[in-house]
Amino acid sequence: MILQQNFADQYLEDYRNNKINKGQGIGLIDFDEHLRFKKSQLNCINGLDNVGKTAWMLWYFLALAVRHGLRFDVYSGENKPEALVRFLIECLNEKKLSNLEPKTIYNSKAFILEHFNFIDHKGFYTLDELLSMFKKTNSDACLIDPYTGLNREFTHAANYEFLNTCRNFVNNEGRTLYFNTHPNTEAARATYSDNYGETLMGYHKPPSRSQSEGGQPFANRVDDFITIHRLVGHPEYNYQTHIYIRKVKDTETGGKVSPIDTPQVFEWNHGCGFTMNGQNPLNNSTKEETPF
Repeated sequence: MILQQNFADQYLEDYRNNKINKGQGIGLIDFDEHLRFKKSQLNCINGLDNVGKTAWMLWYFLALAVRHGLRFDVYSGENKPEALVRFLIECLNEKKLSNLEPKTIYNSKAFILEHFNFIDHKGFYTLDELLSMFKKTNSDACLIDPYTGLNREFTHAANYEFLNTCRNFVNNEGRTLYFNTHPNTEAARATYSDNYGETLMGYHKPPSRSQSEGGQPFANRVDDFITIHRLVGHPEYNYQTHIYIRKVKDTETGGKVSPIDTPQVFEWNHGCGFTMNGQNPLNNSTKEETPF
């Protein structure tokens, strides 16, 4: 379809008058400077196994739900949906489920299930089947966790077909789609040398964009690229989650790439979500009202 000659007029006027809307943040000033939620985007997350990619992404989605009322569809083939609900309830209350009153659990669960739809993890779905399920909801964003859990081929051509199909979905549905990936074998072996000092020596390095399974095509075709990393087993940093913003395609709506060796650092909040510099966007005073 050829666009009409006036298709760019509104954008040009808004840009001239500094009226371009920014993406939505979670109330952490330093972090919001780097990452913003935006509609109709295709975003990739990579990271080693067991670093907490699913946990951090769900917590991030919960912060967006609490602050902006956003809704999410979640397919997490490696996690039980009921365990994910429990984790989100604990994040919302900063307490373990065993320490919560029944009424609090009931109200928290109602909030979670109002803002999250979970796909049965026991199914072995094609991409088209998942996207068809996503289309039936009124969510703002969807998560495929991980993309290697889909019933599909994993050739170079098939990876581009996956990316093109996802791009078509976000363009036509107005949703944002996130998908998790793992690094290739070479990246999974990479550790810090003694040049980085005894503190880091021997611990795994965070993967780059091109070190995702499937390689550079995943960096090429997405809007935002996030790396989630943790120094598993480190005596001092084991409970820190490091977020690297590797790519921000549209910086005029907010966000920017983080320095290559300076991640955004989140602390594991006693197993109940995350804090940054002592702040938890799920309970800080800038939140207008309690969610439930």
